[in-house]
Amino acid sequence: MADETFPPDERMLRLHLESGRFRSGVAARRWRLLSLNWPYVVIGITARDGTEFGFRFQCADYPRTAVTAQPWDLAAEAPLPGDRWPKGRNRIQKAFNPGWKKATALYLPCDRHAIEGHDNWRHEHPALLWDPEKGLCKYLGIIHELLNSGDYEARHAA
Repeated sequence: MADETFPPDERMLRLHLESGRFRSGVAARRWRLLSLNWPYVVIGITARDGTEFGFRFQCADYPRTAVTAQPWDLAAEAPLPGDRWPKGRNRIQKAFNPGWKKATALYLPCDRHAIEGHDNWRHEHPALLWDPEKGLCKYLGIIHELLNSGDYEARHAA
């Protein structure tokens, strides 16, 4: 619940998690809320092969400041090892790069850390920028689109 007992940024996140936009993604099985332990929220996002990838979002100063996301090992409740990050080509290789920022963030214009030093992205990728009104759902939608694109390579059975 988004009540007055929470600080304003957490209250806004909770409102967004209760919104029709977020619930619609849940109903369509695009994503699901796994945990909220302020200022972190863990969301599972489904890829086109049915694999669910966990992402841990740091949401301090939400939604005024963009969030940052890190692939998350849902079973271990820890950062996902780089060899288990989503694999693919083109956009997938760039966005899900465990060699960037010590595997603590995604390389996307909507990410708090990735936008730093990339002022050119504001003109080159305006549709991928953080939008405080859409908040977390904007970021979730971008990840979901990537994981369901032709650039994503489905996991192969071991």
